[in-house]
Amino acid sequence: MPLSVEEYRIAQLYMVAKFSRERTTKGEGIEIVKNEPYEDENGKGQFTHKIIHLGSHLPAWALSMIPNSMLQVEEKSWNAYPYVKAVYTCPFFGDRFSIVSETRYIDDAGTTENALNLKPEDLQQREVDFIDIVAEDVDPKYYKKEEDPKLFSSQKTGRGKLQAGWQKDHKPLMTIYKAAWVEFRVWGLQTKTEQWLHKAMVRDVVLLGHKQAFCWLDEWFGMTMDNIREYEQETKTYLDKLRSGEIANPEAEREEQLAKQQQQEQAQSNNNSDQPQQSKGWFSWS
Repeated sequence: MPLSVEEYRIAQLYMVAKFSRERTTKGEGIEIVKNEPYEDENGKGQFTHKIIHLGSHLPAWALSMIPNSMLQVEEKSWNAYPYVKAVYTCPFFGDRFSIVSETRYIDDAGTTENALNLKPEDLQQREVDFIDIVAEDVDPKYYKKEEDPKLFSSQKTGRGKLQAGWQKDHKPLMTIYKAAWVEFRVWGLQTKTEQWLHKAMVRDVVLLGHKQAFCWLDEWFGMTMDNIREYEQETKTYLDKLRSGEIANPEAEREEQLAKQQQQEQAQSNNNSDQPQQSKGWFSWS
């Protein structure tokens, strides 16, 4: 990523919150159950518990297997940045289905051989897959010109437009190391489903999300952790209203709140015209 690990701490949280807003509609999307600090024998961090209501996001062969009332996946995540662990389960399948991922963020060019300290038996089975946010394309139905790193140019940092081979000399530069264990123990469907989960629930999400994280740079750059926690709480309120149908026209809601944000930023700019500008870069929906 064309960011530092310090910058990405804000980028990741902003990306997840905004991604949740964009993928939630009435009856589908992401429900935030908990988002709170935790502390255990390994240290401190932020724990989140989410329910992902899948609905139409599953392929037809999967929809034929699962009752509509059970189309959901639970995500539990322990974010002890720069290390994160996430576990995904599905109540319908019990212990026959799980995705476990571990992630570590390092300021390097992808040169750390075993960033997650995997056991020898895991290293033997590991398949290394490099993801390039510039060279690879997302599913056309999710493509937006404003979220293409080849076309995006940051007004706040001067970064972009990224071209092939950008990793060779870009500063700052970091790598996201992720290991994912996928299990689906259902006879006759295990191989096909595990392959689909690796692609659709892990790789495709990582590729799209990190293109967006970079191209949303001017929105999150300058935010503090307090700003992010406020944005996350506003996101939870917004998603609850959206899924319940309380917000009838989410596009109009977004446009109204974006206009408010722009007015606030302009007022701040006028009040601080003699100071170097570093916009907070966030907006809220309620």
